[in-house]
Amino acid sequence: ASCSASGDPHYNTFDHRIHNFMGNCSYTLSKVCNISQNIPYFDVSTTNEHRGANTRVSYVKSVQVEVYGYQISMLKSKKVNVNGSRMNLPIFIEKKISIQNSGGYILLETDFGLWVRYDGNHYAEVSVPSDYSGLLCGLCGNYNGDPNDDNIKPNGDTASNSNELGQSWLVPENNTTCSVGTEEQCDAVLESEAKKNTACGMITDPTGIFKDCHNKVPPENFFSSCVYDMCFTDGQATSLCYGLQAYAESCTNAGICIEWRNATLCPMSCPGGSIYKGCGTRCPSTCVTSSAANTCSSLPVEGCFCKDGYVLSGDTCVQESNCGCFIILHFFFSPQLGESWFTSNSCTERCTCNANNTIACSSWECGVREECSVKDGVLGCYSNGQVTCQVAGDPHYFTFDGLMYTFVGTCTYTLVKAVDDNVNPITILGKNEDRGLRGATYLKEVYIDVYGVRITLRKSKEILLNKERVYTPVENRVRGVSIGNIGNYIVVETDFGVVVKFDGDDHLEITLPQSYFSKVQGMCGNFNEKYEDDLSLPNGTIVSVIQFGNSWKVEEDSDAGCVSDSREDDVPPCSPEDKPVIESQCNVLKSDKFKACHDLVNPEDFIKICTYDMCQYEGMKSALCDIVQFYVDTCRNQGITITWRNSTFCPLPCPTHSHYTSCASACPSTCNDIFASSLCEKTESCTEGCECDDNYVLSNDKCVPLSNCGCRDDDNNYYSAGETWITPHCTERCQCQQNGVIRCQSYGCDSKETCIIKSGKYKCNPTGFGKCRIIGDPHYVTFDGLVHHFQGKYTYILTQTTPDLPDTLTQFSIEGVNYPLRRNRRITYLKEIVVNVYNHEVRFREGKQILLDGVRVRAPVRPHDGIRIYQRLTRINLETDFGLYLSFDGNQNADIKLANTYNDRVEGLCGDFDGRPRNDFRNPDGVWLNNVNAFGDSWKVPVKRTSRFRRDTIVEEPTEDPDTGLYQGCSENKLTQENSTSKCQILTALDGPFANCHSVVPPDFYSTSCVFDMCVEGDDADTLCRSLKEYVLACQEQGVNMEGWRQQTPCEMACPPNSKYNACMTACPASCSDMTSPSECELPCVEGCECLPGYILSDSDCVPYRECGCTYLDKYYEIGEVFTTDDCSQQCLCTESSTVTCSNIVCGSDEICNVSNYTRGCYRSGPCMPSPCQNDGICSETTIGTSNSYYCECTELYTGQSCNIERIDDTSIPESTQSNTVAIAVGVTVAVVVVVILIS
Repeated sequence: ASCSASGDPHYNTFDHRIHNFMGNCSYTLSKVCNISQNIPYFDVSTTNEHRGANTRVSYVKSVQVEVYGYQISMLKSKKVNVNGSRMNLPIFIEKKISIQNSGGYILLETDFGLWVRYDGNHYAEVSVPSDYSGLLCGLCGNYNGDPNDDNIKPNGDTASNSNELGQSWLVPENNTTCSVGTEEQCDAVLESEAKKNTACGMITDPTGIFKDCHNKVPPENFFSSCVYDMCFTDGQATSLCYGLQAYAESCTNAGICIEWRNATLCPMSCPGGSIYKGCGTRCPSTCVTSSAANTCSSLPVEGCFCKDGYVLSGDTCVQESNCGCFIILHFFFSPQLGESWFTSNSCTERCTCNANNTIACSSWECGVREECSVKDGVLGCYSNGQVTCQVAGDPHYFTFDGLMYTFVGTCTYTLVKAVDDNVNPITILGKNEDRGLRGATYLKEVYIDVYGVRITLRKSKEILLNKERVYTPVENRVRGVSIGNIGNYIVVETDFGVVVKFDGDDHLEITLPQSYFSKVQGMCGNFNEKYEDDLSLPNGTIVSVIQFGNSWKVEEDSDAGCVSDSREDDVPPCSPEDKPVIESQCNVLKSDKFKACHDLVNPEDFIKICTYDMCQYEGMKSALCDIVQFYVDTCRNQGITITWRNSTFCPLPCPTHSHYTSCASACPSTCNDIFASSLCEKTESCTEGCECDDNYVLSNDKCVPLSNCGCRDDDNNYYSAGETWITPHCTERCQCQQNGVIRCQSYGCDSKETCIIKSGKYKCNPTGFGKCRIIGDPHYVTFDGLVHHFQGKYTYILTQTTPDLPDTLTQFSIEGVNYPLRRNRRITYLKEIVVNVYNHEVRFREGKQILLDGVRVRAPVRPHDGIRIYQRLTRINLETDFGLYLSFDGNQNADIKLANTYNDRVEGLCGDFDGRPRNDFRNPDGVWLNNVNAFGDSWKVPVKRTSRFRRDTIVEEPTEDPDTGLYQGCSENKLTQENSTSKCQILTALDGPFANCHSVVPPDFYSTSCVFDMCVEGDDADTLCRSLKEYVLACQEQGVNMEGWRQQTPCEMACPPNSKYNACMTACPASCSDMTSPSECELPCVEGCECLPGYILSDSDCVPYRECGCTYLDKYYEIGEVFTTDDCSQQCLCTESSTVTCSNIVCGSDEICNVSNYTRGCYRSGPCMPSPCQNDGICSETTIGTSNSYYCECTELYTGQSCNIERIDDTSIPESTQSNTVAIAVGVTVAVVVVVILIS
């Protein structure tokens, strides 16, 4: 017979009577009351607890079993203590007691048939043989077959209700205040929702998932308990899961196993090396008992079970070669591989389990701040209290001993290093970088070296583990280390008490236990409670801040060219006018809002660094917000919580499906553990930040519904749903699919690639690239070097992947939108580029405007992990993770760079990239064409393909040269005349300003394009300078110094306000949205307009730092800009403090979430929403009779109701009647006919 306690909690006795009792202390569940010499004695009790702020309900916190003289505690998170000592599973005691993992439970079994199970969360169960019938007492009743007397108190009296019964079975404990719980009425709406067949009604639904169990286990009591729990937890999904689990377990015990969980209903996430089974064996194979399953009960159990080739070591599935050690004392002890423990109560010897069941022991001594004691069942050297070092802002260091100093070197420095063998070794490094200007230095990366691995915390909360990208939560990947999200921080916790928190921006906290007293060195000081000697070198010499900081530089981890701190003083770099204004703003920390913390944390140091940072950025308010947050976080570490943000002062926006809280749980629920927050032991630890809404959990720092949770592989790496990745050595390509299933297929790099790890991900890196270039009116250089001059005036495929693309390559297409020139309608230019990749449409428009999926955005933006869109001076750029690069100047000129892995795998106006220029004029069916117009028109969008051209078909090499269209718009005579007199000759002049680049970038193509453009557009300076600038850009990309060319030409460069011309400036200037861009730039210098000191780029304008806008969800917005999120769930405003404030919105019943005028929002559904107009047509609603209709105002090239018909007029460009093209030798009169121009 079985008795269970589940939910909040409900007691189901051996004789099937239900008691609801919410006491929060320890109570006797079942024990032997009528003691007999013929049967062994046992006593099982449970300890309950309230969770979170809800004191109306309680849950099982632990189960205590007394049997054969042993005291066994089964604890939350499936930990076990025997006689007060923590033990790894499985445990075998005197061949009488076994304790092991059993699916999702800890199972204790005795040789006389007692079973006790606990899921480490809320469900406890006791099973006894029939020998105990009528001999038991407790909340589980007397097991006599009569439920009517299951309310007997210890004194034999009958309890009048469940509360009285529960209190009577209280187990006395010291210093414990108990509550009983109160009977309350359920809210009618909540109760109605809970009873539905989509909630607790699943239990009683006669056609539902549990219908086969109804005849064996009556569902009514379980249904009532489930409804009760949902009522008093405000409808939490976890309460529904607890209720369903309780009924499912009773069904299983009755012989009916039901597979009831799925991806959306209470999913159970399994760690690496294991899979979920609804009906698995109760006694799985372990490192100790590989054949245990053969002697186990036939009753199944649900839970996570090791995959083939894996066995349980403790609670982790490992390959047998990674099993730990076996020690036989008076009971069986099995430490895991790498685990350490003390052998004596004096903590003088410490042993470690190594490979092959070898144990290495060494002498040990507790530190001066430690004592040898047992804590949570584990013998060790423990200390009370902890200390924290913080790095924040520009950067300012607060040492463990309380010294504050500022150091602005841009190298990598040792922050903390353990220097004593009697503490766990750990080293923490910080790499700094300039942001926006020299001297404004911030943390870029944090390196943590622990347990033989390197953990890297990067900006934007990226995490690397030994150079490999990992995603939170990271659990069981490195023994003794967990990595997760708490509020706004990435938190790394070790099992020896060191905690590292980094917000991915400018704030780092390192917390050490007292055991490290006087055992560390680095920029965080020596932790000896004497701040006076914190600036000491390892030899004890006290030096200046600059000498101290530079002395901790780590050469091997520093970037080449990093800069040491060379400041003369710590005086804030403020103008006399700005300083009093900034100081008054920073003095907000002295206001009453922060008064509660003043006695514990003096605000003066924080005001000082606030002034310093705001002066650096000339009053930028985001610097103020950063330091105020730093002060508030420091106060929180002292136990003071301050609510300080509002919609106008430093608001903290929260993404969709989350909300702001000043005290976010230290154990947020994740896809790995949906019950994490309810099981959290760190009730005193919290931080401000965003918390997922009810029924949403964290998946890689995003709040998702359970149905969108991802996968864990055998190495415990977590992947988001839909994510693809390549395994180490590039042998497989995998994808995380629905229901947490990982699908992999064989993969490999071809001869043109090498397997590397880049930005934390394995990839096949191409060994070379090809480039297609479009310049001027327009002139094309294909990937294979063929030059042609197609002048179509519609939209054409520049390049796209072929239909038979292998699965190992990523599909994409790039379209070019051509438009007639204003001066010569027969000639066109490249007006717009459209890129389709990774299910996103990116449009680069005239004037460097960017549309992302129809919405106007500003660079930089990352719509997908594999896409990066950014601006580099004169061009906007798109870069992918598979070797596609696109740049466009917003006016005629574009470059497409493509990895050579796409050789013969692309098509369009840029050719087939097969290394043979003659065959580039192939149409979509693979047929070679001689005429440039026929070739170009065949790639007009939409492309018409009459057959699926096979790339493995051998196509004969063309024997004749194509007509590349050089004379379209400019006759041979006119072109020859222009060539002989053109100012374009300066490009090829051997003594001209471009001569030093000729050997690096041949000028012929640029000269020819220049002559042609001058011919068709007119011989003016603008046309000339545009051509010269393209050649200069090509030269500078190759690292050629081109200073001085503008002084020798009529091409002065006018710069916008607050900027000046620089012939050799960084190609990656700092901007409000990316202040670190220059320090990360690997490109050679280029010419351009450089912001004046005190100004920075915001979009394309140079603005004072204080006018910088906001970056939110990877998009940049200017101050005052209002925008709606992609799913229309929030409307947000970019405030003057460069932070975003958002409010939740819901589209009306007659509205749809869509795009209008390039802006996302809720719009009234109608004939124009969504717009039926194509090709940039503008939609207007009209009324015809009583019905609504629409009218499209088309651009000049299109007509038709939806602007989908090309307009035919007399300016159409006729096909060239010439059969040959001329290669112009610039500087001489042309008389030689040459077939084709090739660019190598």
